[in-house]
Amino acid sequence: MNETTIGTSGRRLSDQAYIRLRDALVTLEFEPMQPLNERILSAQLGMGLAPIREALRRLEHERLVTIYPRRGIFAAEIVITDQQAIKEVRYELEGLAAALAAERATKEESDALIQIADRLVLETTSHGKITGDAEFRMLVYNMARNSFLQPILETHLNLARRLWYFCRRQKSRTAIGPIDLRPVAEAIAAGDALEARQLLSSAVAEHSDMLREMLS
Repeated sequence: MNETTIGTSGRRLSDQAYIRLRDALVTLEFEPMQPLNERILSAQLGMGLAPIREALRRLEHERLVTIYPRRGIFAAEIVITDQQAIKEVRYELEGLAAALAAERATKEESDALIQIADRLVLETTSHGKITGDAEFRMLVYNMARNSFLQPILETHLNLARRLWYFCRRQKSRTAIGPIDLRPVAEAIAAGDALEARQLLSSAVAEHSDMLREMLS
């Protein structure tokens, strides 16, 4: 068994590297256009170069990392105009995920989704709102049970989250208001695919418009 296969957590080492680097990129632990040295990352994460390189290639595909031949590897630049394109993709596909979740979710999953929505609406910190919103959506993606749809949704959610963290780093920005996804959770729990689709798509548009105002 080599270092690129299984680590102590049971995950492939490249998957472990991917998760840790992805989270650092999304939360801006790595600044936009900051150089990423493979050997330094290998030492920081305590694993060999092979899983680091595999994770970086995956992150390049997801537009969180940029690789320039003969120049090196960098945390991707934040391009404010990408916000609209991300919104357009998420508006359609998150609505689809909500509709599929309404048709396919178990009662236990629906109950868990309602609990997340109940906690989220009471959240007061920006970080808590961003992470709670992501937790809610990730569960919806899982409930949709579509292995082709889920990775696309996760990729664009991470890009949107990175923009939110970029905004929140600016202390003068307007605070994020309450995030109330309880109607979405209730529609999914009721099995109302059409209502769930409309509500989650509308939430994407609302949050994206809020983000655009904060970026302007």
